[in-house]
Amino acid sequence: MSVPQLQLQSTDARIGIRTQPGQQTIRQHQAKQSIQQPKAQMTIDTRPGKLTIDQTKAWHNLDLKNVFARSDELVSDARQIWLEGIARVSREGDELMRIEDGGNPIAAHAKQNAKYEFTLQPGGRPAYELVDLHYEPAQVDINVEPQEPIISAEPRKPDISYQRGNVDIFMKQYTDIQIDWKV
Repeated sequence: MSVPQLQLQSTDARIGIRTQPGQQTIRQHQAKQSIQQPKAQMTIDTRPGKLTIDQTKAWHNLDLKNVFARSDELVSDARQIWLEGIARVSREGDELMRIEDGGNPIAAHAKQNAKYEFTLQPGGRPAYELVDLHYEPAQVDINVEPQEPIISAEPRKPDISYQRGNVDIFMKQYTDIQIDWKV
């Protein structure tokens, strides 16, 4: 005896998905920028050095004097000789006034006034000691005034574009059931 058999055959449902991804683009433009650096303000003031050489004493040591120094020297010497002459004449006058005390004052005066006295100073100081040097160094004043940089920046917004994506869902396969009887 045969028993009838029930045979079932099923097919699953299938879903299909089709996607189109979204696209986004971002472009960033460079910022506009400018930088300027002005030059620093600088001033330099210079007062030159000064060298003074005075060799007047060296020339005087060689007896080469200018007219003013020679005049001053002659006036000083003449005054001294004049004072000495006044003292001598006064002294001789006093001696002549006392002629009665004895002696021969006139002959003594003649003998004393007949000789000439002078002093000789050989050589002199070395010339290098007689030259006066004086130096004032130069003075330099430097003033620097820095300048701030001039910076300007203009930012630019980015360009953003977006294209939406798409998702498409569909039935790729429907469910199916088949029932079959077999004897």
